[in-house]
Amino acid sequence: MEQLITHACGHEQAHYLAGYASQQERKARWLQTTSCRACFIAGKKAAQAEAATRDGAAVAHLDLPRLAGSDRQVAWATTIRASRLATMIADHETTLGWQACLAATDAKWWIDHRELPNADLLAMAATASARVGSLVAATPDPAARQAA
Repeated sequence: MEQLITHACGHEQAHYLAGYASQQERKARWLQTTSCRACFIAGKKAAQAEAATRDGAAVAHLDLPRLAGSDRQVAWATTIRASRLATMIADHETTLGWQACLAATDAKWWIDHRELPNADLLAMAATASARVGSLVAATPDPAARQAA
């Protein structure tokens, strides 16, 4: 059954309420205490923008390398990286370890590892930077190849 609900924000929105009459009434009362969908989304976007600004300011002093990937990946990974680095810098237990994360320039890497705990993220970053370092060391220098 569809009911027109006036939300706490003052906006009206139609909701389909299923179940027994008592369940519908309970759901309608609860919906009246919440924001409408548009206000909920606007509030969530504002909170995300505020967090991104705060995290960006916390890592602004770092010389972060440019991320590689599609435009959409880079945009998402930039916010993930700023948030994670800001958290690690503020955490005194990971004071030195976060620098290994600076070597991770692949946007996909940041997206794939976004939910790891800080300790695991630092371990993955150290492993990835060691792997990149060994590949660079194993690659012959172009100038040395031309001289030979």
